[in-house]
Amino acid sequence: MLAYAFQPGGAMDLARHEEPRLRAGDVLVDVISAGVCGTDLKIARGEHRRFPPGTHRIPGHELVGRVATAGGTPTGPAVGDLVAVAPNMACDTCGPCRRGRGNLCASYEALGLTVNGAFAQRVRIPARAVAQGNVVPLAADVDPDLAVLMEPVAAVLRGLDAVALDKGDTLVVAGAGPTGLIALLLAKRRGVERVIVSQPSAHRRHLAGELGADHTLDPTACDVVAEVRRLSGGEGADVVMVTTPVGHVFAQSLEMAAVGGRVNFFAGLPPRAGRVELDANLVHYRELTVTGTTANTTEDCRRALDLLLADPAVFAPLVTHRYPLRDAERAFADAAGGGALKVVLHP
Repeated sequence: MLAYAFQPGGAMDLARHEEPRLRAGDVLVDVISAGVCGTDLKIARGEHRRFPPGTHRIPGHELVGRVATAGGTPTGPAVGDLVAVAPNMACDTCGPCRRGRGNLCASYEALGLTVNGAFAQRVRIPARAVAQGNVVPLAADVDPDLAVLMEPVAAVLRGLDAVALDKGDTLVVAGAGPTGLIALLLAKRRGVERVIVSQPSAHRRHLAGELGADHTLDPTACDVVAEVRRLSGGEGADVVMVTTPVGHVFAQSLEMAAVGGRVNFFAGLPPRAGRVELDANLVHYRELTVTGTTANTTEDCRRALDLLLADPAVFAPLVTHRYPLRDAERAFADAAGGGALKVVLHP
């Protein structure tokens, strides 16, 4: 089968690979749609800790496909089912798992990260994921390119839940990439009346405005902190969500927050850039709540899918580019270039 894989030499390459070998309880899925996200770009740059030099693995953790071979369990998916797949597999026994935080599992596995993923014509869904309920059946008329947004929407939902976003809040979203725009759409869906998006790209600021942002700011052309305070009546933002992997924005987010504000570090920074100088007194004297969220659980994914299917027209504009798998290199270039939002591969 054809696959776009990370090679031992540290680069991505399109080549023929062996068909997945199934074990008891596994499910084989013919991939229809596979989303390219920031994690995949990090993998391609050789910056992901799960892909050290010498790794040979197929990325891709946002996927929709059709079941080709089922594992034989009476409650599992059936051959021919259209399905979305939640990528993260928890052990269900460690401390975080027992507390309902399987995304922090001490021995997690994940499609496209620790096992072969969806940038291929077919993908093996391990029995562990099937038993956990990660394979979610879809109605036959669901758009696979829309349903592939399940995983990123789930991750953003987790971030917004961590800061208890309420409709009376002023929200600042730092970064208008796909996840930042998902945060904007989810906030508006919750009835949040004032959403401010900070983004250097004029194209993406325009998109944010079209998708409902009340104000957009160019951080290269203004004092963002002062503008946020002005737009929020001098108080600052109730909630700040950092969706861009730029170190100084993490520090700046504390300055944007109002007294008693909540900040979510949604984005992760590159391995050697994770140390950022922050003003701890802002946290102390303003009684800020600073949170971090990573990945998502299967339950988060199911909630996200319900939201997507309830308002498909709202989320559909996020999918801007579609490519066959043979054009994966071009797809990755577009995803990294800033002109595209969600890029989807069609194996």
